[in-house]
Amino acid sequence: MVKEKIKLGYEIRSGKEIDINPSHLIVTGITQLSGKTTTLEALIKRSELKAVIFKTKIGEKSFIEGIEIAPFFRDRSDYEFVKSLIEAYAKEKLFLEKGTLMRLCKGSVSLLEIKKRVDEELASGKLRGLKEEINTRLQHYLENLIPQIQYANLSKTLDIREGINIMNLERFSEEAQSLIIQSVADEVLKTMKGVIIVIPEAWKFLPQKYNNPCKRVVESFIRQGATNQNFVWIDSQDMAGVDKIPLKQISTWILGYQSERNEVKHTLDQISLPKKMKPKEEDIMNLKKGHFFLSCYDGVYSVYVQPVWLSDKDAIKISKGKLDVDKIEAPNNLTPFSRSFQEKQDGKVEIRFDDSKIRKDLVELRNDFFNKIQELQNFEQKLVGEVYNIKAQAHGINEDELISKILQKIPISSHTSSASINKEEIIKEILLRIPKSIGNIVYEVAPLEKIKKDFLEEAKNKILEDVSKLGNKAKKALKYLESRGVGLTINEICMKAFLCPNGAGGYSKIANDAIHELESILVGEKQTNGKCFGRLRNRISFLLKDNEATEQEIEQVYNHILMEMLK
Repeated sequence: MVKEKIKLGYEIRSGKEIDINPSHLIVTGITQLSGKTTTLEALIKRSELKAVIFKTKIGEKSFIEGIEIAPFFRDRSDYEFVKSLIEAYAKEKLFLEKGTLMRLCKGSVSLLEIKKRVDEELASGKLRGLKEEINTRLQHYLENLIPQIQYANLSKTLDIREGINIMNLERFSEEAQSLIIQSVADEVLKTMKGVIIVIPEAWKFLPQKYNNPCKRVVESFIRQGATNQNFVWIDSQDMAGVDKIPLKQISTWILGYQSERNEVKHTLDQISLPKKMKPKEEDIMNLKKGHFFLSCYDGVYSVYVQPVWLSDKDAIKISKGKLDVDKIEAPNNLTPFSRSFQEKQDGKVEIRFDDSKIRKDLVELRNDFFNKIQELQNFEQKLVGEVYNIKAQAHGINEDELISKILQKIPISSHTSSASINKEEIIKEILLRIPKSIGNIVYEVAPLEKIKKDFLEEAKNKILEDVSKLGNKAKKALKYLESRGVGLTINEICMKAFLCPNGAGGYSKIANDAIHELESILVGEKQTNGKCFGRLRNRISFLLKDNEATEQEIEQVYNHILMEMLK
């Protein structure tokens, strides 16, 4: 049962108790100086609702009291979700890609299936120009996003217990954190009652300038959640970069200390009082820890928020100015996890082992393992590339100059005749000491870059070899198809490529055989409507792009093959 009122604290000066209605709310203020976390923790405890807290920053010390639960994720592949995910990763809105992405998402069941569809379209060799560029960009986005989900060790079941449930996302990337928060909010909205979702770092997960998977579900949560006593509580240091659509639906604003002038103005704008009656800028900039301006349906109040561990007597003294808030310290005996025993009704005590700490350590160890492996692979690849570049450079040694400089350093005194110095022996010794690894030496171990170049050369040679084996008629048909760049019928090829004066006639079989020959090496295509196309450039691009060939290299190979056929 949801309480009709939740105690917030006591009004400044009067000491009057201030309550708020259970609703969607936002708490703002500078981190570590305003008391946002203490406020949220106290409200959650006094609301007696379940709550899910997301720890997103490494080393974050807030909300240490509660039950740690496994990160939850449910895979989705609908257009709106995938679009918001890609926009969150790219930090920009999709425009040209919308149509292609909508088609790829239709009927799919997972992100992996969408990735497979993109790969297949690019591998077909039929895409050109803008379509090819769009699919390449989508492939790049998905290649970077999917591994973050695969290696995250995410739970498929959301287990929310009584009290504060802490979901530790410190080790995840920002994109993975967005996916998890979105999945949790969506699951709560659809299947649960009486749950508070605390959205941290609102500027990050509800950004104003670009999309994020969280934005749409939080907007739905705010519009529909209150029916089932599900509420969104937003924790935000400021409001400058936060999307205004969800903020418009929030009725309870708890506004804390700010130091930056523009943010102070934003804070004052949210206080629902006539301009002359509003607090002054210095009032916001002089707020102490735990002191907030409450702007809600019932009015505007200056409040000291009572921490859950502080007595009513001391909280009233602080609100009246009789006790300095800076002299109050939180006790250090707060239970970091749920209690490990529970008293039965018959008076006996049942010992219960809480394995949440162990599960947390296992998740962190696994994430650390994958992170270290990735770091090692990146370092190895970079190191090999650097070594290859150094060795590939021909640092020639000018031996004559070197010998000349050394001979100049040999002291010739009156007691030492030039005859007593064996210059040939000295020169021989110098040459022996010149490093053998410098120069035109062949290295047996081929770094990654060299391997790629080798495969690139093999791909080029393969195309040249295949085209060189074509018959004269097939080469002629290919040259004509490539020069036209459009679909042609067999009759057109006979008349314009083979210069047959009376239509296809006996040349139709020759033309068909030539097209089949081109199709056998994937440089030509005859479609079901009878139209024939040259696919030489597509074939070259397909084989060379996998080996990181540049557009210039692809164009060079294409022109080279055309020149070979002209001979």
